[in-house]
Amino acid sequence: MAEKIFREPKAVLIFNCRKTLVLVASSVNEAAKISGLKPGNISKACVGTLISNGMYYFRYIDSDIEIELSDIGSLKLDEYDKLCGVERPIYPTMAMNRRKWKYNKNNNV
Repeated sequence: MAEKIFREPKAVLIFNCRKTLVLVASSVNEAAKISGLKPGNISKACVGTLISNGMYYFRYIDSDIEIELSDIGSLKLDEYDKLCGVERPIYPTMAMNRRKWKYNKNNNV
């Protein structure tokens, strides 16, 4: 029988629709239990394949950045992305939909 290889769980930051940090979960599975969403979709939202999932934004905690309890309720999603050095799309409004988004129709990529 093949030996199973388990990865060390990564902590997950959960931001609400106002783009404010509301929760730090110890793993994707814990975030799924808390939010009622599927772990696979949460993982995709953490790495950037999905913008959000179920009215929440998810990010893995970067190993170079320290998150403190005082950051809950005050840390904004765009601030965290800047600290990580990544630029990811986020919805412009709290409705978290794509209304009034501008698309480049000439771009075939």
